[in-house]
Amino acid sequence: MARQERSERTMERLVVAAADQFASQGFVKASLADVSRSAGVTKGALFFHFSTKDELADAVLVRAQDVLETMVEEMCETEPVFLQVVVDMTHALNRLLRDDAFVMASVRITRERVNDRPAPLDFYPLWLGRLWQLLDEARGNGELGRSVADASARTMVTAAVSGVETLTWTRASRVETEKWLNDLWELVLPLLKVEDEKRTAGAAAPLAQAPSLKKRY
Repeated sequence: MARQERSERTMERLVVAAADQFASQGFVKASLADVSRSAGVTKGALFFHFSTKDELADAVLVRAQDVLETMVEEMCETEPVFLQVVVDMTHALNRLLRDDAFVMASVRITRERVNDRPAPLDFYPLWLGRLWQLLDEARGNGELGRSVADASARTMVTAAVSGVETLTWTRASRVETEKWLNDLWELVLPLLKVEDEKRTAGAAAPLAQAPSLKKRY
């Protein structure tokens, strides 16, 4: 049992170190030697758990998915309006792309790794797919206007996610990106939502930071 626990701790250190290295140096530039050195383990220990950099990248992407799903679950527990969860998730992304190594690394892996087609856990398929599911929930909950086509709603969410990621990539500040998001949602929300005082969605970022957004490593 002690050997298994040591193995699990070593794997955790490697995945965290890989996320840090991919986020700071990029997927292409970061080497397995950099990861093993940062994790404080030998190259042999690294290769025991991960035979290639792609395998390490996949493990990091799984952790980025965990961050996303945990956030969605926590928000949905306290927020009954799915459209509001969509808005809040885009604001959360603005923070995660600056504070969470797993999410930051997922962007660089997606941008830099050469694939024949985007994988389900790559940054864009993962985030867009999950937010589109929330739009489906909003539709089922009667929050979207009847004249709003599903494709149009997805286009707006795609623009928000892409805009936040691009602004972060081009080194716009968190405050600047938050203002851009506020302006975007103030423009878009009246076009999407049903006018119902009991199910309103606001454009501004939530005042409280969800526990899942805190740095975990």
